[in-house]
Amino acid sequence: MKRVLIVLLTFGCGSPPADVPKAELHLFSGIVQVDGKPANGAQVSMHPVENSTLGVVTPNGVTDENGLFALTTYKPADGAPAGKYKVTVSWSDVTNATSSEPETGPEKLPKRYQDLALSGLEVEVKAGVMDSPVLELTSR
Repeated sequence: MKRVLIVLLTFGCGSPPADVPKAELHLFSGIVQVDGKPANGAQVSMHPVENSTLGVVTPNGVTDENGLFALTTYKPADGAPAGKYKVTVSWSDVTNATSSEPETGPEKLPKRYQDLALSGLEVEVKAGVMDSPVLELTSR
């Protein structure tokens, strides 16, 4: 029983196992604005539109004070595999940032932005193209 637990813990942390195929990544960044202002600390998640032969790869990023995010797939700001992605965005304040398990306050965005079917947000990552699209969201 202990061996199984150790194996599960090993796969739950850090980077993917060495035998998992990795996709070629392309740098990608964007900007999130809410009501025309930068959204500092918003969580941006990309969900592949087409089937991925690499399993579930969900590049993600967190916006800075200017609303800018850089996508991370395997390690910070390494980019994302080429393709089309639906985008979800969540934005709430961290209430105890010094804790080992930070808690967040209430969601600042309408629920549609956390729902793939309703967000209406889509981007495309292309090889050799460093776009920085602006995702214009509203608080209502």
